[in-house]
Amino acid sequence: HANGAEFIQDVAKLTGYLTDGTSVKVAVRKMKITSSYPYKKAFMWGGDEMAMPKTVIVAIEIQIGKEKTFVPLSAYSDLGSPRQVFFEKSQVGFQITIRGGDAAGSYKAILIFENGEIRRRKVTHGEFPDEVWEETVYSFISKTDER
Repeated sequence: HANGAEFIQDVAKLTGYLTDGTSVKVAVRKMKITSSYPYKKAFMWGGDEMAMPKTVIVAIEIQIGKEKTFVPLSAYSDLGSPRQVFFEKSQVGFQITIRGGDAAGSYKAILIFENGEIRRRKVTHGEFPDEVWEETVYSFISKTDER
């Protein structure tokens, strides 16, 4: 089952546990989009054709046990007006679900982590999840690679 958190003072924090009992601490940070925001003309989830979202995610910090996990900018930089964050463990890792926007601008972003690293991101539109979506697949050299 998933546990969730709302944003309090622009941060949503939660703790979950992997199947082996290792703790996973998650902090998702957002900020207000100001007039100096450099990507005002870019598409962002959580807005609509006429208006940018009011806030955007600026950081996702994840710590698995004592190890900090790298989360690339591309996993969250276009997620606007986030409202809730959820953690759910899986067989080989966990997923973070971010729900944002509302009504016609709503979305659900799922970040899938396996063996301590982000592997996939899928964002679906809140009203038309089968028609409006995007998916990103990530591949990194493993931390245990001896090269």
